[in-house]
Amino acid sequence: MMKMIRLMTGLIGVFLLTACVGTGDSSYEDRDTSDGASYSMDDSSAGDMDMVEEESAVSGERLIGEKVIRTVSQEYETLDFTRTTDYVRATVETHDAFIEYSYESSYTGAGGTSRQYRVVDYTLRVPTDRLNAFLRDLEGMDAYKTSEQMGTEDVTQFYRDTEARVAVLANKEDRLNELLELADTIEEIIQIEDSLSETIAERESLQSQLDYYDDLIDYTVVRMSVTERPRIASERGEGVSFFRRVQEAFADSIYAFYYILQDITVFLVYALPFIVVIGLVIWLIWFIRRRLTRRNKNL
Repeated sequence: MMKMIRLMTGLIGVFLLTACVGTGDSSYEDRDTSDGASYSMDDSSAGDMDMVEEESAVSGERLIGEKVIRTVSQEYETLDFTRTTDYVRATVETHDAFIEYSYESSYTGAGGTSRQYRVVDYTLRVPTDRLNAFLRDLEGMDAYKTSEQMGTEDVTQFYRDTEARVAVLANKEDRLNELLELADTIEEIIQIEDSLSETIAERESLQSQLDYYDDLIDYTVVRMSVTERPRIASERGEGVSFFRRVQEAFADSIYAFYYILQDITVFLVYALPFIVVIGLVIWLIWFIRRRLTRRNKNL
């Protein structure tokens, strides 16, 4: 009788734990929806975020949580593609980062030229504690940075809620194991084992989410593109004067004309044997017709 009372008491406790976990699920979904929108940041607010973080460090107040996901996106243009990409790889190795993804392609230059230029897209994973040093080292690269975007997402509330849910489920798992040892009938054993399997699956799923966010927090995602150019304009943007735009357009036309001459020269070199053969055939036809014409006149 005492064993049955203990079993019933345990089942009631497990049901209470299940109710707590279910309540935590609904409250998390509401918070996650609002937090994700409020903490996203694009490049226009990156400077403001840096200022806020500096002010919070000076005042001793923490305006963002402990669990923050950072993202960086940069675009570069370079005249020496090989040198620039080698510099990027060397900087990645220096800071214990790694290249998660890279894709290299090519495109045809403007101005009617057939010259091919290269483009590479990187997805880098940089240790967050070395991110600032990594970005500073990239400033020494012989390339022109055309754009930069930085963002942060505070996932502290979600992370703590998930940790609490994992702890509750672990406690529920322990209680179910204890009840499984006390169960006498086949029905009780099957019921407890089903609940235990669901609890273990849910706990492992939540733990995998925590592991995923740990990886995003510890290693910042840096997306970078490097584009090869024949020349790089010294001034850009809407504030460039009309005279400066005319200068840049004239310089672009000179470069285009220069590369078109190169293409024509290369084409002539390739076509030279055909030109010689065609010229000989035309000369031979002309020579034969001339001889025939003279013979007819003599007759």
